[in-house]
Amino acid sequence: MKLKVGDMVYIPSETYVYQWNQNNSTAQRYEKLKEPKSLLVIGEDSGSYEILMFGSSWHVSKRDVYEARKEARDDCQIN
Repeated sequence: MKLKVGDMVYIPSETYVYQWNQNNSTAQRYEKLKEPKSLLVIGEDSGSYEILMFGSSWHVSKRDVYEARKEARDDCQIN
């Protein structure tokens, strides 16, 4: 699965998301999601997607996300 900027992703509960320090060498802050979320991809690097969450930039491992698609009933489904 290849996602691009502007795509929505589904992130399951219990997934870690993190923010890098200024020189992108270590995580300065991380959160473990208590519930699943659908979020917007705003960037990408080799192992993670940059997502928009809580009004700021976060990262999530590519292996932990699924492409979100909208169904006719307004339900978010996993591909």
